[in-house]
Amino acid sequence: MSTLLDRFGVSQDDLEDQFEGCVVGRTLIMDGDGAAYKATADAKKMDTAIRRFTTLIYEAMYLTKAEFARVHLTPKGCYKNGRHLLLGAKPYQANRGGKPKPPLLEPLRSMASGLFQPHENIQVFPQYQVEADDAIMMDAYTVENSIVWSEDKDLNIVPCPKYCTSTGRILMLAPGTRFGWTAERFTDSGKLKADGRGTKFFWLQMLMGDTADNVKGILKFDGKLCGEVAALAALKGIECENHCANLVLNAYRAINQNPLPEAEALWLARTPDDSAASYIWSLDLTERNRQFILDCFNRKYKLTDDEYKELQDDAEDSKE
Repeated sequence: MSTLLDRFGVSQDDLEDQFEGCVVGRTLIMDGDGAAYKATADAKKMDTAIRRFTTLIYEAMYLTKAEFARVHLTPKGCYKNGRHLLLGAKPYQANRGGKPKPPLLEPLRSMASGLFQPHENIQVFPQYQVEADDAIMMDAYTVENSIVWSEDKDLNIVPCPKYCTSTGRILMLAPGTRFGWTAERFTDSGKLKADGRGTKFFWLQMLMGDTADNVKGILKFDGKLCGEVAALAALKGIECENHCANLVLNAYRAINQNPLPEAEALWLARTPDDSAASYIWSLDLTERNRQFILDCFNRKYKLTDDEYKELQDDAEDSKE
């Protein structure tokens, strides 16, 4: 660790009390992509970006009273759990193409793991098969005494405590439960936004989609477009996970829209071989919905890698 600190003129002795008041053994599971963007936003030198990135991790550890940190990154070239292959209502994350990124973002992501390798309390993991969000979800199921830090609402479905970066509150699920709740919140400008925790928030997203990742959600709910307000109203008062799942699947079945590509885009893997389909199949579905999911599973809702590459090659050829 001394080599990293020495670069910035920081003595190890100056940090002796940095974990005073922490919860002994608590591990912060951190979405490092947001920190990496902030650290490199207007940085001209890599030393500046590294110093900012390090500071953001320490700040998150301090605010969550964590003794250890596991920081996950999604570097360029990540397979993203194959979500780009999904044949959803919209192409996954297609709204991000062409948007400029800080020049030092990818270099920081590629070197961060090595920089923190000697650190006793902080580990940084670049993810190349799954997204950082998936890795965080897996950690949330396996790392004891953990707390998640992320500004990404997708991670509202984690089973462990999650630190709310906008309010400073630690959001919990009731012990032994995973279903959670949904609620309204308002931005500083007064715009209503959907909020929630647990798998109920996943089902909320199955209705309203996720604009950040270009996931549409349901095309029509009860004959109308389904945004955040309508989605919140549809699930209001539902306290049972099975009831919630059947209500949403009833709506997909009514318009014969395959819910699986939307679900796989939104679901975060709990284990390396987990999927939204396996989660949905594990629920107490009505016979009609169980048959519907089986039928949808047998439809083509995902490209193979070769098919995707062929489409990309055709798209490139058409530009020439």
